[in-house]
Amino acid sequence: MGHMSPNDFEQRYRENPDPWDYEQSNYEQAKYEATLAACGEGPFLNALELGGSIGVFTEMLAPRCRRLTTIDVARTAAAMARRRLADFPQVQVIRGAIPDAVPEQQFDLIVASEILYYLTPDDLDRTLGLVRARLVSGGRLVAVHWRPPGPERPFSAAEVHARLRDDPWLAPVHSDESGIYVLDALDRR
Repeated sequence: MGHMSPNDFEQRYRENPDPWDYEQSNYEQAKYEATLAACGEGPFLNALELGGSIGVFTEMLAPRCRRLTTIDVARTAAAMARRRLADFPQVQVIRGAIPDAVPEQQFDLIVASEILYYLTPDDLDRTLGLVRARLVSGGRLVAVHWRPPGPERPFSAAEVHARLRDDPWLAPVHSDESGIYVLDALDRR
């Protein structure tokens, strides 16, 4: 079981400013549209995006949020996101590791797009504990992960999503496993 360190992520962004082709990929664009639909129209009072990368999805989500915080571990990615999101004063970009950088606030929307399966088992446990503590009653968690396994990810998409669906504090409201990704929208009980 592999694991990408913060330095591994930073190195990828230094070698290629868009290492996963977020800006151009048809896969990413379709996933972003499905993820936005799963989030709902909003407006969200206070939203959190885990693993915001260079801010492509953040830019799409921002108009639906009165306040939006996005976190990424890579310094280069966070700097690029700050530049991309400069016209959105309600957006805060945090450079830090998940779960340690998760703010002590309450959120009515939390988005985890292709990030939870990169976490170590301990960090996944801690992150889900923080999500549970920070997501308001009736708030929504939207998780989406690429289905094919990767040696740099300790978990598969199926494992992460099975865990989310099995948590008694979350009520599944939408699920999509038809494509190359797994997407779940779950509301906090």
